[in-house]
Amino acid sequence: MYDVDLIRARLDALADPAYARKQRQHLRPLRGLRGVPFAELARLLVEVWTAEPTALPLHAPALRAIFSTAFEDGLLALGLAAAALPDAPDEALELSRWWGELVDDHASADALGWMLVGPGLMATLGEEAGPRLAGLRGAPAHRRRVAVAAALAALPLPVEGPAAAALRARLGVKDVVFVERPLEAVLDPVLRAFHRDEEAAVRKVVSRALRTWATEDAFAAERFVNSVPGGISKQLREEFDLGFKRGVKRLARAAAEEELAGLDGAEGEE
Repeated sequence: MYDVDLIRARLDALADPAYARKQRQHLRPLRGLRGVPFAELARLLVEVWTAEPTALPLHAPALRAIFSTAFEDGLLALGLAAAALPDAPDEALELSRWWGELVDDHASADALGWMLVGPGLMATLGEEAGPRLAGLRGAPAHRRRVAVAAALAALPLPVEGPAAAALRARLGVKDVVFVERPLEAVLDPVLRAFHRDEEAAVRKVVSRALRTWATEDAFAAERFVNSVPGGISKQLREEFDLGFKRGVKRLARAAAEEELAGLDGAEGEE
């Protein structure tokens, strides 16, 4: 079992008051802010995971206690749970439901959605993950951001932030992605539910998801945009157009490379 007091003491020792003051300019979680630099937090996360890999539900009580202490503690707990998710998706989802009631900052909401809720629902519900997430459209703002961030797991987009450090260490890779191609069955219902959300912070993640979708699968994203009753907002249209142009260029490059490879093969046969 994790030594919660020891982990808290390690985080406290890594705290930088000057860094905390800088963070408070844009981050004021109710759980408090230690001011631990993200690079240091990532190193400690990997150290804790390496010393004792998370096992769920065994470590769930300790992870709940760690999460509740402060902002950085919460990211560390999220990272440990995410590294355990492949072995216990149901138990990780149970933790995410509890944490979803407590999260009150964008960084934690994004980590929770992208690393726990999205992968957990896709692992347990498959394509039904999309409609389940869309059902949160009436939830409080931070939970809505969690829902949209969860859709990022349905894109071949490398997970970001210090909370991903333990999962990278477990898999032995630099970049962690949960899918090889965009999952339209997840993305469509989520973006359809939240594309006109009243909260700018939620729409910001919608914009990123749609832009990335259009970059990775231009014509599937275009089908979604064209099917939205009343259309999408001007701002979201600009994000889509940016991704769509990139996506079409990618398709053109891939087609040219395939044609060139075919020509090279034909010459070799001669």
